[in-house]
Order: sequence, then C-alpha cells, then structure tokens
Amino acid sequence: MRPSRTSLSLLAVAGATALVAGTAGAAVAAGRTAPARVPVAGGSAVALTGATVTGPASAAHVPVDLVLATRDVAAQDALIASGASLTPAEYAQRFGATAAQVDQVTAWARGAGLTVTPVDGGQILALDGSAAQVGRAFGTTLQTVAFAGGRTGLRPSTAATLPASIAPLVAGVTGLSEVGAMHLQERTALSFPASYTPQQISAIYGAGSAHTGSGVPVAVIASGPLGQVEKDLRTFETTYGLPQTPWQTVLAPSAGTDTSGQDEYDLDTQYATSQAPDASQLYVYDGPDLADATIVTEIGTWVSQDLTRQASFSAGECEVLAQVGGLQSSLDTVLRQAAVQGQTLFTSSGDTGAFCPLPVVGVNGVPAGLPGDNYPAASPYAIGVGGTTVLDPSTPTEIAWYAGGGGPSLFESVPTWQQNAGGSFVGVRRGVPDVALDADPNSGYDVVVSGTVETIGGTSASAPAWQGFWARAQSAHGNALGFAGPILYGLPAAAFHDITLGVNGIYPATPGYDYDTGRGTPVVSVLAASS
Repeated sequence: MRPSRTSLSLLAVAGATALVAGTAGAAVAAGRTAPARVPVAGGSAVALTGATVTGPASAAHVPVDLVLATRDVAAQDALIASGASLTPAEYAQRFGATAAQVDQVTAWARGAGLTVTPVDGGQILALDGSAAQVGRAFGTTLQTVAFAGGRTGLRPSTAATLPASIAPLVAGVTGLSEVGAMHLQERTALSFPASYTPQQISAIYGAGSAHTGSGVPVAVIASGPLGQVEKDLRTFETTYGLPQTPWQTVLAPSAGTDTSGQDEYDLDTQYATSQAPDASQLYVYDGPDLADATIVTEIGTWVSQDLTRQASFSAGECEVLAQVGGLQSSLDTVLRQAAVQGQTLFTSSGDTGAFCPLPVVGVNGVPAGLPGDNYPAASPYAIGVGGTTVLDPSTPTEIAWYAGGGGPSLFESVPTWQQNAGGSFVGVRRGVPDVALDADPNSGYDVVVSGTVETIGGTSASAPAWQGFWARAQSAHGNALGFAGPILYGLPAAAFHDITLGVNGIYPATPGYDYDTGRGTPVVSVLAASS
C-alpha cells in the first residue's frame, strides 16, 4: 500500500482556520443543532509536500499543551496600550479562565485517560498520554510523518476535535500537528568578516554609561544541556572585562540532551547580559527541545513566574505552519498575558528575508522560501527584531541586511500601537519587524563557543542585544516600563537611527518605518531617557 501524501497551501491553511473558527457558530446561525464535537486550532490534518505518512503513531508519551481562552481581549489590549501592568494574580482574576472552567477541561482530559499538569497558574494545561489515548481524546488517530530532510513528527489523520462543551474554553492546542518546526537563527561568518566586541556593539548604538541595567533581571528561552553555555558566559565575561551576571536555570519542565543549539545559547546569554552589564540576574528557561508544545510551556512559565520584564527568544517558524500547528493561537494568548503584565519578548524576525523558512527550503542567510513572516516575531504581543549590516561603526552607517526577516503578517491584525507607524507601513496586517540591530554575520558579534571566540550574526544576535538595551531603559525607569510595543512606537525619531538603504528581497528600506528594519536601530541613551 502506498503511503499517503498531503500538500500544504495557504488556501488549505485558511480553510482549516475558518473551519475551526466557524463550525459551531454557523450551525447555530442556521438554526441547526450544534455539533457534538468542534474542530480545535492546532488540529488540522495537513502536511508539507514531500511528507510521508509512515503509519499510526505508537509513542507511549505524547505531550500536548492546551491553552485556555482568556476573557475580554479588547480590555486586555486597552490595558497594554495604556502601559499598565498587572500582576499574574490580578490578570488571572480579571481575564484568566475561571476555576470552574479549568476544572471542567481538566475533568474532560482526565476522563480521557490523560495526565494533566497546570502551567501558568492553570492557563495552560500540559496533557500527556499514549498516542492512542491522545488521539481518542481529540476524536482522531495520530500518525507518524517523515518530513523532507529526515525530521519526523506527528499529525492527526483527520481534523482533531473537542466536545462542543469544551471547545469554547480552549484557545488552541500544540503537539497534535508537528508540521511546523522552530529554526534557530544564528549564522556564522562567511568570509573575512568585521567582528565587534560587546563594548563596540554598545558604542555603535550610543549606550553610554548612565544606565547599565542595574537592578534589572533578564531572561533567555533555551533548550538542552546548558553547562557549557554557562562556562562560556564566564569565559566571555573574563575575556572582555565584564561583570559576572548571576545565572539561574529554570527547568520548564526539564532539560534535554540535544547540544546542537549551544552556539545559539552562547550568543543569547552573552549579548543579553553584556548589553546590560549590570543586570541583576540572568534567568535561562530550559526545555527539552524546540517543539511547539515545549515552547508554549517555557514561555508560559516565564509569564507565570513574572521574574523579569523582558526575555529574548532567537528562534521562529513559518507563521503559516505556526497557524496550522496551533502555536499561533496558543502562544498569542500567552504573550497577550505577558504584555498585560508589562513583559516583553524580543524575538528574531528571521534570516531568510521576506520569506519564512519552510523546512524543505528555508536556509538561514538565504532569502528564499514561502512569502510570510517568522512566528513569534509576527505576534502583536512580541517585539520582532530585524537586522542591519554595519558598514561604518564610527558614524554609525548601516543598511538593511538583505536576509533580515520582515513583511506584513498573513494572519495577525495590526495592534493599535502600530497603526500610525508611518513610513512604508501598509497598515492592513501586523508589520514585522518593529526594530532592528546589526545582524549580518559579516559585521558580526564576538561570541565564546566551547571556550573559543567565534564570529556569529543573524537576527539571533539582534534579539538578545535589544533585550539588553531595553533592560538599560528599564533601569532608567525603576524597572517599571510596561510592554515595549506602545512605547517604541511612541518614541521620538531621535531615539532611532533611521535605516533608509538596502532591501530584504522584496521590501526596500525607506525613510520612517519599513519592513526591513521597523523603526530602525536604537540610540540607546535617547531610548533610555525617552521611554
């Protein structure tokens, strides 16, 4: 029997989304009896071209994250725009799922034979069971899929569903469809690069010495064993004469064994801290892998603990795939809570230009793929950080990096704080990026990897460095600044270097906002004083 193949298209994704959103409502509007089960966001039965279904899944443990819907999204957005910040307890009381709703969904999951672990105060329910149990709970059968390039994953054989009484309580599910895959965004230098020390990066962007992140903690989202990464941070600090930032690992829920991302996490930790050299603490949220469900758990843990007002995450996946796999609906809900609490996730816009990295074609540093943005940079509740090439660090003179990610989102609405961005902003959908920083590996960053200095670039570098600069702004304001989105779009032009030259494949850099560099790169001293 030949294995089946299914192609992914934007039309298929849009159709699946409409089905999830509209099935029950359409039935009621037509006067029919509401269906007993309703499709759930994250349960679409799709796969990429070239993906081969190899048979029913037989895994003993399938982790699934179920994110509960929150209340009064309009009121949440209004609070974000106002700059107000709630505590997690205040958020839960005003907007979170009620205790009765949590109990109802928990009872359904346990009744289906699944274990349930609350995350983020119960806003996220981490479910676990065998492939057969999870499939039955969601009204489908889970299949194993072999993707082009050797990656394997799961998908439902038919659209996953929830009982009609449960479905309205759920924003999305991750872990059922693994068509999407997070890509780390770092890039090593290609040839004869310029390379900048942490002090030179600070100087290029006018950081000065008035505000250095004193009293402000920072955070990085990571995965895998981190022992060598911590050693490399200490070597980096000694090599460049930097203060030693206290390190604390937060397991969410546990570390894995994959060391392939070590250079990425070296870059993240070294530049989040070096650009805020007096930061009080570095929290590193560590999960076993970069699966969508793991990322929801990690970021949800950062949100619920509320230990820092900023974090960085230097990875992303094509937003079409994030939409299909439920990551977008799930993580938007979590990041909205973060923004209401005054927390900001700085995240890479990507290294494939005005395209997003489909697993079969996306290569970091090569502007090719499917048109669209990286997610979570496309989320209106995160800050997407794009890239530049530094031509002259003394001026500084920068152009848009040709591979820096950007463009209008395919799905996300324009947040109120971006509506008057100006420049070449079209205004139909959320625009990416919001801001930018040096990212070209040929004007790259000195990074200690396994004890040795290497040159690395990519928007993986610009995101943690921007977090460090934001921590400086926080230190100028008693660590009381709210979500960065409305603040960044309200700052005067003098707080940015406006990048007006360069192109990322489709979108040219223009005066004012553009889809290459957003508002531009920071003048950190002005950013700190004006925020």
